[in-house]
Amino acid sequence: MHPLHAFLLFPLLAYLGRSADGSEIINGELAPENSMLYMASVQNSKGHHCGGFLISEDFVLTAAHCDLGITHVVLGTHDLKRVNDDNKISIQEKYKHESYKNVAKGFDIMLLKLSKKVSLNGRVQTIPLPTSGMNKEDDCQVAGWGATQTHGPAVDDLTVVDVSTIKLEDCKQMWGRLPDNVICAGGYGTKKGFCQGDSGGPLVCNGKAVGVVSFNRAANCKYPDKPNVYTDVSKYLPWINGILQQERQVSCLAGIMHPLHAFLLFPLLAYLGRSADGSEIINGELAPENSMLYMASVQDSVGHLCGGFLISEDFVLTAAHCYLDITHVVLGTHDLNSVDDDNKISIKSYFRKPYENVGSGNDIMLLKLSKKVSLNGRVQTIPLPTSGMNKQDDCQVAGWGYNQTGGRAVDDLRVVDVSIINLEDCKEQWSHLGHLPANVICAGGYGTDKGFCQGDSGGPLVCNGKAVGVVSFNNGTCSYPNLPNVYTDVSKYLPWINGILQRYK
Repeated sequence: MHPLHAFLLFPLLAYLGRSADGSEIINGELAPENSMLYMASVQNSKGHHCGGFLISEDFVLTAAHCDLGITHVVLGTHDLKRVNDDNKISIQEKYKHESYKNVAKGFDIMLLKLSKKVSLNGRVQTIPLPTSGMNKEDDCQVAGWGATQTHGPAVDDLTVVDVSTIKLEDCKQMWGRLPDNVICAGGYGTKKGFCQGDSGGPLVCNGKAVGVVSFNRAANCKYPDKPNVYTDVSKYLPWINGILQQERQVSCLAGIMHPLHAFLLFPLLAYLGRSADGSEIINGELAPENSMLYMASVQDSVGHLCGGFLISEDFVLTAAHCYLDITHVVLGTHDLNSVDDDNKISIKSYFRKPYENVGSGNDIMLLKLSKKVSLNGRVQTIPLPTSGMNKQDDCQVAGWGYNQTGGRAVDDLRVVDVSIINLEDCKEQWSHLGHLPANVICAGGYGTDKGFCQGDSGGPLVCNGKAVGVVSFNNGTCSYPNLPNVYTDVSKYLPWINGILQRYK
């Protein structure tokens, strides 16, 4: 605890469970049964501990300080007396923000990965997150479960109250000092707000979860003399989206892995999103702005998922394993912070060869775009090889990704030179773990500290100005890989590629 906050916040923080003093929504009312279907009761072996809210079919967002023996969440009911095996979902993994130490220092946010995807229906729904900072004049709501009085009986019905946001500068003046990235709403100057037991629940404004209940000053919850404080969700969107991306890919991979490669490829496949460990081009550099104008970021609704490359005005080539709720591609920029409607093109359809998993090969996919793009000084196609490549060529690989686990996203395109590895030598290096699939090229990784890593899948291996390979998979620590990187050999699929392009000219 920060010395300035020791008296203010301990033991008055809102993270205390239902048994804490006054742990109820202040002057609220029962939430209508058909409302707030995203609300989660985060529980331990004794029952309700904190609030939370469902942001995807298998992730609940809550407060980092709620991590105290929690084992499961309850969804689909406002009444905690109506809990059964159908609405209890165990917690598979906890992702507490790596910078969290205590609420006074901020970063009071945590993601809970559920053990299964829940069915969205008339009882359970997700809530969207903000896309940017909120309007500080918004009227909002906060909800939670709790006791009605000190040591009193538990209130098992979800209660909700309207609160108004408080200008951050005014809030800081009243508190003296606040952690970064917070929102203030309710409490001071009103008889409405949250109290102990409501931690982790959402501050909802205009239908979006903009804040996470963090702390208050609760000497008397019914008449608080300081504003209630929430973690500002908008400031943690890259961190949230990164973890969701990583886990979505890992879940998909668990179901598609070839038995011979299960040990060596999981969870090291290069298709994992930007959030995956070490997911950047290894020892590369920023790609010059006027280079690699064929590069595509293949994205889903959350953001970058894989790389790809433009081979005609309306076709992008990528890896087959990148197919996972992809919706569009981004062309014409090396900086994924500079994405607008002009360089986002939706995907009309996709084409894959018979494909099971990377271990069985055919890891190649064509994406038909919804329109032809204009070729100009920002967007160009790249030619494909006419036959097998010269195995002595020096080549390049490029991609986007994170720079470390849970770290800052690297949104600028990076590129590195790699050398081709003789295929027989590559097969020998991989042989003790399994056979390589047919129609691959090996380059980078083994014997060097350069190559690709998670998040770069689908991108091209470029030799002599032609896209000869598609990033497929790797193995080992990305900074010092002990096996060669593996690409799909484009030359082996030219009849298939050209056939589809001809059909849709």
